[in-house]
Amino acid sequence: MAPFGLLIVVLLAAVGVESSTHISRRAVAAGQVTFTQYMSYAETEAYLRALKERYPTLVTVGSVGRSVEGREIYYARVSSGGANNPIMLVDALMHAREWITLPPVLYFLEALVQDATLRAGLDVVVVPILNPDGYEYSRTKDRMWRKNRGATSKKNCVGVDLNRNFDYHWADFRSNKGASSDPCELTYAGPKAASEPETVIYQTFIRNLNAGKRVKMYVNIHNPEQSIYLPWGYSATAPKLPDAAPLTTIAKEVNNALVAGGAKSDKIEAMAADYPATGTVSDWVRGVAGVAQSFCMELPAGGPDKQQGFAVPPSSILATSKQTLGALKVFVKYAKKPLSQ
Repeated sequence: MAPFGLLIVVLLAAVGVESSTHISRRAVAAGQVTFTQYMSYAETEAYLRALKERYPTLVTVGSVGRSVEGREIYYARVSSGGANNPIMLVDALMHAREWITLPPVLYFLEALVQDATLRAGLDVVVVPILNPDGYEYSRTKDRMWRKNRGATSKKNCVGVDLNRNFDYHWADFRSNKGASSDPCELTYAGPKAASEPETVIYQTFIRNLNAGKRVKMYVNIHNPEQSIYLPWGYSATAPKLPDAAPLTTIAKEVNNALVAGGAKSDKIEAMAADYPATGTVSDWVRGVAGVAQSFCMELPAGGPDKQQGFAVPPSSILATSKQTLGALKVFVKYAKKPLSQ
């Protein structure tokens, strides 16, 4: 999630290995899911549709809306039935180069459809690829691409950082450096709040999803900070959350689950305590949509050297997915029985 502005230079060797592996990868059979290589946007779409066909009474697949280049942003909803079930919303791949965030949410979907106890009394909505244009560009053109693919005021600088574009404390970056006003920078916030179609449609989607105040848990997944972030991100001097204690309790339990699965211990703090980030989705979900339990979970980097960052090798996909499932099960627990709402 953090910009890592010079990462391209130091990652050439690692990215070259990953890119060549990706190019020579075997195509995933239509409708199947794999945890040995990274799936494309089209393969992910086919998997979601096949999942719906396999579990027609449990799974609904729909579209949040279209990206700037016209791709559908798909979601899958797993429901145990019940008009008043609490809802948990999980998303991934907001930043295009964070490939490792996709497999764990697909692994989570598999767990939900196979485990009646896990899904009991809950609706779970998963948006696997929030930034499909950026992801495909990262897969085929520039492994370190972060932003969406929207045009900007500078001809040679493309894209807005979607996680700096949400309509909550968006303009604060002018005073606290929580984003950039330069279209050529990685954290470019856009010309105005919610300037990007991906941002607009996702804000609308979340508002509609929470129309009955049923969304009780939100988890926005990134890498490579290996952290569990609470609001707020927009400023280190933002008012302390009145429910910081119960949210921290949840985060600690999530961390314990990750460690039990073999991961290293995560940082737990308000996002701005690590670095300021204005216009983030997790702040917007808390501050505007009114979902108290709003978290940003950062998965680990690609290796012992943090500069490897985003280039998590395919050999780590399954282990990371299993570890993340343990964490998501904790979030499920507190979606069903919130500590804060």
